[in-house]
Amino acid sequence: MKLAFDKITAKTDQYKIVKGNWCRLEGGDLVIDGTAEIAVRRRDDHTVQLTGTLAGRRATVCDRCGEQVRQKLNCDFEYLVTTLPEEELPELREVQCSDEEANTLYLGEPEIDVEAILREQVYLALPLRTLCSEDCKGICAGCGVGLNSDRCRCPSDNSNSPFAVLASLSTK
Repeated sequence: MKLAFDKITAKTDQYKIVKGNWCRLEGGDLVIDGTAEIAVRRRDDHTVQLTGTLAGRRATVCDRCGEQVRQKLNCDFEYLVTTLPEEELPELREVQCSDEEANTLYLGEPEIDVEAILREQVYLALPLRTLCSEDCKGICAGCGVGLNSDRCRCPSDNSNSPFAVLASLSTK
């Protein structure tokens, strides 16, 4: 969905985007049953305020055991979108900026790509790791058994281990 910048007025316009399977992430994860609600309104000749909420579920796998997981995603976001002429853009260098400046999108073309914004919000809402449960035991590195449902099948004899010789050392 793209919004023409010059069609946005000072009156707040609201949009609801309900779309199944609308965001495929790297690695094949899929956000399903995604719903986004956005509101846009013009602040001045060159600036539009865009606020919204995003809710959905993500189909992925547990990082410890590899089991399928459906994970909820929820976030709120706010952007200032501007079409300032290029000569008026701030110089691109490392500086400290305010929250408002950090949430400003500078458009090259006079249209807002809403799906790109929603995709960005999905990436920002993803956790660093995904677990099927907090007490997930993962898989055994030796035999590959899922430890949530089975017991390890590795032999208890560690004589083949490169560290087995250390067991014969005494700590006097």
